[in-house]
Amino acid sequence: MKRKSVLRHFKLFILVSLGMILTQNYFPLINPSLAQNPKTFEDIQGHWAQNCIEELAQRKIVKGYYEDNTFRPDEPVNRAEFAAILSQAFPKINRREKGVDFVDVPTDYWAYNAIRDVHQRGFMSGYLGSVFNPLLNIPRVQALVALVNGLEYKSSQVSPQQLTKIFEDGSDIPEYAKKAIAAATEHWLVVNYPNVRRLNPNKPATRAEVATFICQAISEDQKQALVPTQYIARVSISEPPKPDSEDEKPKPSTPPVTMQPQGTPPIESRPESYPDLKDLKVQRTAELGNIKAELLSDSNNTIQLMQIKITRKGELISEDVISIASLSHPGVKTVKSGRVIDFKVLDLDNDKEPEIIVDLLIDEDNNRKSYYSMIYRYSPIKEEYRDVQKKWGLISYRLNTENGNIPLLIHYDQRFSQNFQAYTPEQLPLQIFQYQFGEFQDVTQQYQELLQEHNSILLQEMNKRRRLKQDLKAVVAAYLAQQYLLGDANAGWKTIEELYQNPDRNQFFPQLRQWLKKTGYMEGSS
Repeated sequence: MKRKSVLRHFKLFILVSLGMILTQNYFPLINPSLAQNPKTFEDIQGHWAQNCIEELAQRKIVKGYYEDNTFRPDEPVNRAEFAAILSQAFPKINRREKGVDFVDVPTDYWAYNAIRDVHQRGFMSGYLGSVFNPLLNIPRVQALVALVNGLEYKSSQVSPQQLTKIFEDGSDIPEYAKKAIAAATEHWLVVNYPNVRRLNPNKPATRAEVATFICQAISEDQKQALVPTQYIARVSISEPPKPDSEDEKPKPSTPPVTMQPQGTPPIESRPESYPDLKDLKVQRTAELGNIKAELLSDSNNTIQLMQIKITRKGELISEDVISIASLSHPGVKTVKSGRVIDFKVLDLDNDKEPEIIVDLLIDEDNNRKSYYSMIYRYSPIKEEYRDVQKKWGLISYRLNTENGNIPLLIHYDQRFSQNFQAYTPEQLPLQIFQYQFGEFQDVTQQYQELLQEHNSILLQEMNKRRRLKQDLKAVVAAYLAQQYLLGDANAGWKTIEELYQNPDRNQFFPQLRQWLKKTGYMEGSS
């Protein structure tokens, strides 16, 4: 018996120690580098959740990061981080559970008190065997369920059966979570960006999304909405009909529920002349095999509203309505209008099931323009089309079908555009994508020949700029980035040190190394 007890304690020690090692070595930014709650952060300016994040930072519910004063709104949140946010957001909720010591949360773990606290308040529970899994990213559905449980919200009007009518992907909601998601929807906790009808229940919740869930939960005393209304999943409840006479009792029924508003999502400062669906006309048609797609819009040139109709084997399967104003992305406050660049049906992932591709050029705030794509993919199991959206930035992609297998979408790393003010392919590193399994996969490093060809172009541009005494920094950075992808960084640095003889080289080279580390090109490289 004594031997078994010793072995059991030894295994527990190993498990806890491993968790601590992983936390320190692989997740260094979880707690030690959190900043002291500045009101704003450098990377949320113009972000769709900016107002909410700033409010929570002011209240010391969320924090940023010491080293660069960022919030990193699009990074996932793990269970320990979520527990810490809940503990700060709802300190007055009564404790109703006994304290539990989870085997993978040692007493000196940074989030030990927060995890214990939110468990006692009923927000979060552990897994079988008293395991909490603090480092697991929390899915959106679990974050919403935790809020509903802790706040003890119930649903009186929205039923679990109605979720498939409210959300396009309502069937993806796990069975255990349906009652809680119905309650969360009724209480306006659900925030879906960029498509209010797409819940994405099983995707990891981002820091911005968690912030907006919390803002919705604490917003009762707020005079002004902290979350853009077009992303809040609000529903309209229709009351059951009243009886004609006092003797006649109404039959029990669940009141119908519809998304608010129906059709096009609400748009901030919507112009009076905004087009109606009945005014849309067919502008483009594309066909391949038994798939026919029609693009309807309010104009053939500058458009504000469009509809994509997809017919399969003669049966109308999809009628998706898109407001151009709803296509805003982080860093963009408003989208004014757009223009259709291309509309085609193409088997992008070589699975014998064609996709519908809409390529747009949209007008953003500050007179900027960005290229944008929407790709509709058919799900044979659910017999419906779903779209994936991709913002390309200032340069559009180029379709390469010479591969003979899956088409390539040739693009350029837009982070270099922002950092070096470079906007032409001759100054930027390649980015090569393939569309697979409904997602864009970055396959740049797999195409060494294309990288080598582009590096030859970059070298020519570098020599030309050197002769003309023009700025070389963008081209140098792009060339070196690709040398790292080619696994030949040493030769790349040697070339750059010979070509770049500007007086600021001793300052520029260290800055360039930091930039290549920040963008991931130097990861795992010498």
